[in-house]
Amino acid sequence: MSPVSRHLQKGGGVPIVASDYYKAHDRIITSLTELRVHIDSIDAYAARRNLSVFWRGQLDHRWGLTSSLVRRLSVATVPDDSLLNRIEDRIVADAGDWVSVLGNEPYRGPLAQLAYVQHHGVPTRLLDFTRNPWVAVFFAVETGDDFDGRIFAIFVERDALIGGAPEGYPWRTYRTNEIKIWDPAANGIEFPRLVAQSGVLAVGRLPSTQPHRTAWDSEINSDRALLAEEVRRIMSIPIKLTSTGPISDRAVPPIAVTLRIHIDKESVRKDLAGGRPRRRISPPTSVISHKTMYPDVQGLTSHSQFLQGLERGLLLV
Repeated sequence: MSPVSRHLQKGGGVPIVASDYYKAHDRIITSLTELRVHIDSIDAYAARRNLSVFWRGQLDHRWGLTSSLVRRLSVATVPDDSLLNRIEDRIVADAGDWVSVLGNEPYRGPLAQLAYVQHHGVPTRLLDFTRNPWVAVFFAVETGDDFDGRIFAIFVERDALIGGAPEGYPWRTYRTNEIKIWDPAANGIEFPRLVAQSGVLAVGRLPSTQPHRTAWDSEINSDRALLAEEVRRIMSIPIKLTSTGPISDRAVPPIAVTLRIHIDKESVRKDLAGGRPRRRISPPTSVISHKTMYPDVQGLTSHSQFLQGLERGLLLV
């Protein structure tokens, strides 16, 4: 055990959290124009290096990049792959007993089954991303107007895209610095939300201390290497954030960029929804709003102003 790890176990220090790790890598975005410039630059970098780029938006810039299952487990323990594997086996077995559609194509493989149950609220290790950067922006500004949002862009090699619907659990044999991307819609799984959000799923083992990651530790007033348990509280796929400068063409994928959205969220939502046609920064051909991102009954019940008013006893007729 390292001296830092022993120090933390004895209560003599504070573990590094996600915001500590992001701090050295943050690109703080203060205008929609600046956001557009960064998105275009990231897309150009991916095209130049023949990489695929995928995006994720989160409401709170302080949150870790963690899956629903890892977040659930982290309340009680520091998850490891062995624990995730056991829980995953049980989820797939229970889902097969409870959900009859999972006996049919295209849901026969564990990956497809986990994608299906995650869509219905079951925690899994899969992490939602999108092909569309402006969809990620929407999820970063959807609510939470009192704090900044955050988006991530991850770059992976083209061969990191999983073809077909694999049998078994191939991610259990991935290297601990390996991320794969699976597109459910390309394999016959087309939930309305998934299609509307251009959604894909990132999968991999939990990260280790490789590649090397550091963050500022205020207890020792210095940068230090992250411990494995700290890395896994910050992320549940093995991203390596780049510095705040230009992305190096020598960087080895998978790598990631993060943007902290320090813009009035309401103004961004209006822009995405097309509410500022003469000054619009987001693509003019798209409308991104609660209505277009959640085109199902759950979206109706969660975001319809009329139904929300009815729930509060207001008759908006």
